[in-house]
Amino acid sequence: MKKILSLVLALCMCAMLTVAGLAESRMPEELNGTYIDLFPEFAKEEYKDCWMENIGKFITDAEAAEGTYTAMTLGFMGTLKGQAAIDAYAADPAATVFNCSLENGLKKVTVNNGEISGTDAEGKEVFRHTYRFLEDAAMTYMGMDAGAQMHVYVTDDADAGDYTYFAFADDTIADTYHVEFRYGADREGIGDFTDGAYAYWLAGAINEDYTKEQMEACIALFVGENLGEEDEVPAESAQVTEISTAEELAAINDNLAGSYVLTADIDLEGKEWKPIGTFIPTGETEEEQVVPPSEYAFTGSFNGQGHKISNLVINQPEGFAVGLFSVTSGADIGNFTLENADVTGTTMAADAIGYAYMSNVHDITIVNGKVTANMTELSAEGMYGSVAGACMGSTISGCTAQADISVGDNTGNIGIIGGGLQLTSVVDCKAEGTITAGNNCYGLGGISGCGFGAEQFTNDVAENVVITAGDNCFWIGGITGYAGGYEDPELGTPVTSVTGCKASNVVIITGINSDGASALVGAGFYREGMEEEIGPAGAAPTLFTLNDCTAESVTINGAAAQ
Repeated sequence: MKKILSLVLALCMCAMLTVAGLAESRMPEELNGTYIDLFPEFAKEEYKDCWMENIGKFITDAEAAEGTYTAMTLGFMGTLKGQAAIDAYAADPAATVFNCSLENGLKKVTVNNGEISGTDAEGKEVFRHTYRFLEDAAMTYMGMDAGAQMHVYVTDDADAGDYTYFAFADDTIADTYHVEFRYGADREGIGDFTDGAYAYWLAGAINEDYTKEQMEACIALFVGENLGEEDEVPAESAQVTEISTAEELAAINDNLAGSYVLTADIDLEGKEWKPIGTFIPTGETEEEQVVPPSEYAFTGSFNGQGHKISNLVINQPEGFAVGLFSVTSGADIGNFTLENADVTGTTMAADAIGYAYMSNVHDITIVNGKVTANMTELSAEGMYGSVAGACMGSTISGCTAQADISVGDNTGNIGIIGGGLQLTSVVDCKAEGTITAGNNCYGLGGISGCGFGAEQFTNDVAENVVITAGDNCFWIGGITGYAGGYEDPELGTPVTSVTGCKASNVVIITGINSDGASALVGAGFYREGMEEEIGPAGAAPTLFTLNDCTAESVTINGAAAQ
C-alpha cells in the first residue's frame, strides 16, 4: 500500500515502457484507437475476482487484500485537478485521490494517424484536430525529476482551445493494454504531476472494444507494478481486529484506520453511542470543506460477516454527520444488518453512515430503521437517509433498507437508502418505508433524495414506499428526487444513467404549490434563476436518461402516475 500512497508513477501509470518512434514528427500507429475511461471499467464487479487473485499474490490476508482492492479501484477516481487539487491535498495530504478520468465532459477520445477527436456522452463531437509532434517533456513529482517523459503533440488550429496540446505517456495498448495522456490549452506544466494546471490528473483509458483478456491482463500489470514484493504482508502480521462486544465496537474510535471484522451479533440496547469518527469541516472554500480530515474520519475497513447490530440509539439534535459511523473517507464498509436503529441529528443523519466520502458502502441491511431530523439553521440542505445521509464520490451497492424518515420544514435531500448523493452511484439496492416531510422541502425519493453528478442508478427497487410532503415542495420521485449533471465538465458527470430501476406500490402525496413529482425521477436539478448562481450551465435542468425502468401502482396525489 505504501507505493499506492506515495509514488506518482505507481498511482496512475502501470508501466513506463519506451515506444520506438514515439518522438517522431508523426504520431505512431500504436496509439490509434477509440478510448474510454479505464478506471470505471476497472472497478466493475465482474472483475473483482481477477483483482483479488492478483492482489493475493502479494497480500495474503483476506481482509488486508480487500482493503487494497478498495484503495486501488477508488483511489484514482478523484474529481479535482490543478490548483484546486493542490490546495486540497496540501491541507490534508492523506486525503489525496488522483483524477484519472477523461475531462471536459468527454466520454471517448479517438486517435487516427495524427488526427485526434473526442465525443461527449450523447455521441456529439466536441473537437477534431490534426496534431504534430512538438517535444518531449520531463515528468516531475513534487518538483523532482520522475525519470519519465510525456510526448507532447500540438495542433496548429487556432480554435483548438483546451485541445491544443496532447501529451502521451509511453504506455500503449500493445504493451500495457491501456494509454495515458493529458490535454489542455497550455504547454506550461504539461509534464508536472503535482504542480500547475494539470496537477493530480492523468487520463487513463482503454479501447472501447476491449476484451476480457485485455482487461484481466491490465489488472495483473497494474497490481504487479503497484505492489511488488516489498508490499507482501504475511498473514501472521496482518492487523485485523475481531469484534464481538459493544465495547470493542466502540473502541474503533481508538484506531480509525484499522481493519475490523464482526464475529458475533451485538446488542446496543441501553448504551449511549458515540458515532465512529467525527466530521470536522476544514478549509476556506466549499470544495475544501466537503473533504473530511482523515485523522478524524474512519478510513479503514469494516466487514460485518453477516452479523447483526441491534438497538442503536443516537440522540444528537444539534449534531451533523450522525450515525453508527459519523464519517468515512476511503473506507470499505458492509456485510452487516442494522436492526431497530433510531437516530436523531440536524443534518447528514442516517442509521448506518452520516457522511461517506470516497467510500465503498455495500451489502448493508436496515431493518426497522428510523431517522428523525431536528431542524436548525444547519438543516437547509438536510441530507437524511437510512444507509447514508450524505455521500461524495462513493458507491452504494447491494443494500436493503426498511426505514421511516421524518423531517420538518425548509430542508431537502431525503431518501430511504441515501439522502444527498453527489458523484455517487447506487446499484442493486432496495428500499421500503416512509418519508414524511414538512413545507418547502425538495429532493425526496424512495432510493435517494438526489443523485447529482451520479454516473448511474442501476437495478434499484423502491417498493411499498409512501412519501408525504407539505406545501411548496418539489423534486420528488419514486427512485430519486433529482439526478443528472451539467454539460459543463467542472460540475460533475454530464448525464446520469437510470437503468433497470423499478418503483412498485409507491404513494406520493404533496400539499399545495408542489411540482416536479414523478414515478421514477422527480426532475433534473433546476430552478428559475439558478444561472445567476452557477452561470450559463445552470440555465437548464441537469441531464439524466431512463433505460428499461418500470413503474407499477405508483400514485401521485391519488392519481396514477404516468
